[in-house]
Amino acid sequence: MKLYAAFVFLLLAEIGNANAQSGHPYKLNWEIPGEELIYRSCGCADACWVAEVRSVRKMTVKATLRCDCEKLYFSEGKGLERIVSADCNEFSQVGKMDLISKRTKELRSPASRKK
Repeated sequence: MKLYAAFVFLLLAEIGNANAQSGHPYKLNWEIPGEELIYRSCGCADACWVAEVRSVRKMTVKATLRCDCEKLYFSEGKGLERIVSADCNEFSQVGKMDLISKRTKELRSPASRKK
C-alpha cells in the first residue's frame, strides 16, 4: 500500500510539473494602472518564454518581450518585432521575472508609457 501511495504521489507530481511547463500564463509584477504583464513559458527548459503587456479593459497587447531560446525580441502593439539582444543569458538568473518587468518598461517608447 505504501508503494502504491508513493507511486500515485510521484505521478501527480509529474502531472503538476508538466502543467507548469505547458505555457499556462500568469501575471508578473506590473505597477502601471490599466495594464497587466502576462508571462508564459514555451519550452527549452524555460528559456523560451513570452511576456505581454496587455490593456486590462480591452485585453489588447500593448508590448511583447520574448525569448526564443536564443535571441531576445521586443515589439509594441502591432509594430514590427526587433531583436534587442543576441542572447537571453541575462534572464537565466535568480530574479528573472523582475528583470522581465524591468526590461519591458525600459524598452517601451515614452509615448506608450503615458497613463
